[in-house]
Amino acid sequence: MSFHSIWLLILFVCLPPLYKAVLAQKPVTIMHPDFLSKLKSKLPDIRAKVRLPLYLRFAALILLILAIMRPQHGFVADTRNTHGVDIMVALDVSTSMNAQDFKPDRISAAKNVLGNFIKDRKYDRIGLVVFASKGYLQCPLTTDHQTLLNYLDEVHTGMIEDGTAIGMALATGVNHIKDSQARSKVILLLTDGDNNAGEIDPDTGAKMAQAMGIKIYSVGIGDPRGAPFSVIDQWGRRVMAVNPDGTPFLSKMNEAGLRKISSLSEGDYFMAGNEEKLKEAIAKIDAMEKTKFKAKDIFVFDEHFMFFAFPAFLLLLAEWFDRRFYLRSLP
Repeated sequence: MSFHSIWLLILFVCLPPLYKAVLAQKPVTIMHPDFLSKLKSKLPDIRAKVRLPLYLRFAALILLILAIMRPQHGFVADTRNTHGVDIMVALDVSTSMNAQDFKPDRISAAKNVLGNFIKDRKYDRIGLVVFASKGYLQCPLTTDHQTLLNYLDEVHTGMIEDGTAIGMALATGVNHIKDSQARSKVILLLTDGDNNAGEIDPDTGAKMAQAMGIKIYSVGIGDPRGAPFSVIDQWGRRVMAVNPDGTPFLSKMNEAGLRKISSLSEGDYFMAGNEEKLKEAIAKIDAMEKTKFKAKDIFVFDEHFMFFAFPAFLLLLAEWFDRRFYLRSLP
């Protein structure tokens, strides 16, 4: 335990002379007659009882000084020299991610793999963008991976109006990683579809990333031939998506488009027909040059002033009861 305002120790220098000055005063105080007759034989030194309120008040004063010195117990959260890259994950949350060619479905499998990926990259700053018809920042770049995992747990299909705005997702990721000081900056794009929404097309988003020195690693999730998936209808029921003629609607992946945006940004493309394929993308990122940076010292403290303030309050309360019900001052 340490004290935030250790300089307040100087107040203790004032206590002895103050105590002597108060003790030198001799207030006219007598014991209540009923108590005096009963306690005289047991407490020969009546003066000690008379001075009890003084002892209580000075003890409370000592505790209050310790309280205002702000006793703290803390630890350094991060002082390491870390080696890593800045990674912004862009995760598709369109309804086609409900397709069950992954078990139990694509979005659950993607979240599971991403969770393990985040845990393994403990020295990297990682952020999260989610997108469907638009792209939104779910979590900024952070080394607090537990918080990031909590945000990832909240991700689900249907949280954004449906669509696949890959270009908007890339632009959002670029906007939140472009000011990074890391020499290695990466956008990890996970999607199962073709761009069909948003004001920015994927090629433009890729060129923005290239201009900022950001590599895009695209991962196509699912069978490139497409797979059926479920949606929520107007009555709130989960039903399979169908074409106007009643045949199952299959999500289509634009592999050529994903390869192109990865190539434009000097990144790479991976076809993930199952969860194991995503490890190839992770291995590629692991092989990149690491960035060394000195993390700022972050101190986390718990305040413990109440351990001193509350007993001081009880002592002052005891003094009041002593003066009010035990001792009487002559008018």
